[in-house]
Amino acid sequence: MILCVGGTPAMQRTLCFKSLEAGAVNRAYEARVTASGKVVNVARAVTVLGGNALLVTFLGGDPGRFVARELEAGGVPHEVVWAEDDAPTRVCITLLADDGPVTELVEEALPVSEGEVAALEEVVRRRLREAEALCLIGSFPPGVPDDFYARLTAAAHEAGVRVLVDAQKASLRAALEERPFLVKPNLEETAATLDLPDVEPNARAAVVALIEAGAQWALVSTGASGSLLGDDSGELWNIEPPRVEAVNPIGSGDAMAAGILLALGRGSDMLGAAAYGTACAAANALTPTSGVVRPADVDALLPWVRPARLA
Repeated sequence: MILCVGGTPAMQRTLCFKSLEAGAVNRAYEARVTASGKVVNVARAVTVLGGNALLVTFLGGDPGRFVARELEAGGVPHEVVWAEDDAPTRVCITLLADDGPVTELVEEALPVSEGEVAALEEVVRRRLREAEALCLIGSFPPGVPDDFYARLTAAAHEAGVRVLVDAQKASLRAALEERPFLVKPNLEETAATLDLPDVEPNARAAVVALIEAGAQWALVSTGASGSLLGDDSGELWNIEPPRVEAVNPIGSGDAMAAGILLALGRGSDMLGAAAYGTACAAANALTPTSGVVRPADVDALLPWVRPARLA
């Protein structure tokens, strides 16, 4: 079982337009409402691709109940800590224009209490006994301490469970001290986390810095151009993604995390897992809803992923 933990799920509205004009009335020709947020996206992708996921997160209010219904309808196993005051789960909006880039309107999550944080940690520690991997992904609402992922990483090590961390800044810095198996921030997140030089930070320097900070493996995304993979032996590989006509790239990193952990659980080595995760990321970009992949797309795209060892 892949235990998927994160604190900022969302009810997601995706609106499609022929074109968008700032300051004008824009009428959508299509609207979709789904459960989303990084942790939801990972758990859903694992489930759709035939894996066994368990999603652990906070939910509250009518948006939270909507997310829970969507998870139930999609067959995504979940264990939820409900907000003590029924504070609503955030609502985010994606604007897709046929003639322009994707626009994302992100609502910040409401604070959680010490009791809610303790309840979430208790669930994770209990469920680690049956997990083969732990995915710690995304930001947390106010009230969750910066060392929360670090504590869970340490608990996973004690249980013999592999850990993937996809976070940034203080949360990632603390987790790196516990030597997680894999971290996968993008280039900008790495630069912000480790105070890399502001002038043209590069993926090679980012991977090396993450390994030196404690990661066993680091995968740094540079967007449509792909990602760079490295380990603590100094080996580096460029993972070139297949070329696709992206509809909505949001959630592709989440799909990648799901694919990597699935492939590792099925016996792949890290390079093969990164290639499979890259195919999952590309497949996500082909769908209008973030964090949604079609298995047939993943299978079709995988042969076009090109890993290459760097000198």
